[in-house]
Amino acid sequence: MYRLLQKIILAMCLLGLAGAGLAETASSSIYQDAEQSIYQVRVISKQGGEKTAIGSGFIVLEPNIIATNYHVVSMFVNDPEEFDLDYLSTTGKTGSLELLAVDVVHDLAVLRADAPLGAPLELADVPPKGARLYAMGNPMDLGFVIIEGTNNGILKNSDESNILFSGSLNPGMSGGPTLNEERQVVGVNVATSGNEISFLVPARHLGVILGRLKLTGFKPDTDISERIAEQIHSHTGKYFERLLDAKWNVRSVGKFGVPGSIDNFTRCWDEVSKPDEEELLRIRDTSCANDAAIYLDDGLEVGQIAYDYRWFTSDAMISPRFYNSYQERNVSVSNSEADKNDVTNFDCHAGFTRIAEQEFKMTVCRRDYHNYAGLSDVMVTGAMVGHKQQGMIFNLDLKGVAFEQAMQVLKRMLGEFKWQN
Repeated sequence: MYRLLQKIILAMCLLGLAGAGLAETASSSIYQDAEQSIYQVRVISKQGGEKTAIGSGFIVLEPNIIATNYHVVSMFVNDPEEFDLDYLSTTGKTGSLELLAVDVVHDLAVLRADAPLGAPLELADVPPKGARLYAMGNPMDLGFVIIEGTNNGILKNSDESNILFSGSLNPGMSGGPTLNEERQVVGVNVATSGNEISFLVPARHLGVILGRLKLTGFKPDTDISERIAEQIHSHTGKYFERLLDAKWNVRSVGKFGVPGSIDNFTRCWDEVSKPDEEELLRIRDTSCANDAAIYLDDGLEVGQIAYDYRWFTSDAMISPRFYNSYQERNVSVSNSEADKNDVTNFDCHAGFTRIAEQEFKMTVCRRDYHNYAGLSDVMVTGAMVGHKQQGMIFNLDLKGVAFEQAMQVLKRMLGEFKWQN
């Protein structure tokens, strides 16, 4: 019996070693097959001649066509007078790159090299959940690597519809390909949250750009800013159309019923402060925001909607003191990092209106983007007035949207307010 047990344990160990060997062989084989199609993409300072940003890319469709992330080349897109693009191969070969097209909604860019570089990789659909995947790229400028992980499916609660990948992507791997076991590209490396939680752009989005470029003979877009504005308008237009048609959840904030999560991609958080010992003021905060964020440049993201409610009460403060404390907190500041080079100054208009049978002082502010026609940041603040020991402040912040769409969302939101006295 003991000898039989030994044989079983030995057999199990051998099977384990064989499995590990097979996994190692698969990774090694895939790396060797795809290595010559993977490149580092670099943004080069014209003034200093050194790289200022790096990412990864891969050959697709034609021997001189390289795909990568938009955010890898965003510095060049936003300031082509100061930067150039080039590539670096696994063997140290370098050359220049030309920007052909971008898709900022899905964080993709397509480039053309100055010479044929290698064999194009094929695109494929997302495999079944649980399938093994292999991400490739150049992390931290340390050299080209392959990371084995698992497909955990398309994210259902994110407007970006990215693939959840259980593998450790690192800075510098952005724009590299993630392959299935047939050496086909199923996704483009885009981001990581650490702890082996990473995200991939499905290859089908890249296929759309490549299809359009092929029809034009790979003619580069002549006005990238105009194309980006069109993409954002199209994306946010569809998003707000769905939003306005959806049934919104209602939650209680103080004596109001107000919109809570307004679609599958919006999340809300509650916070109740302890009464201030001196002012005896209790504040309940409810903050909501969507997960959508279209990256344009460092500190510049658009396509977001955020809103919050602050309910104020006090049983002990006299009316003038409560009003002063309430008024001091009626401050709204945009969380956008856009500056004067990106947008105009805010133009604000204030007035009084009745919402859910209550009087509100409303302020609507708008600023427009210089380089993206028709896009604006819109900031709205509403403060309930006329009560001695209670009040509510409502803030709505939309970044990079059409002003008319923002007003439609505001009208729908205020129409959902209900007084629950």
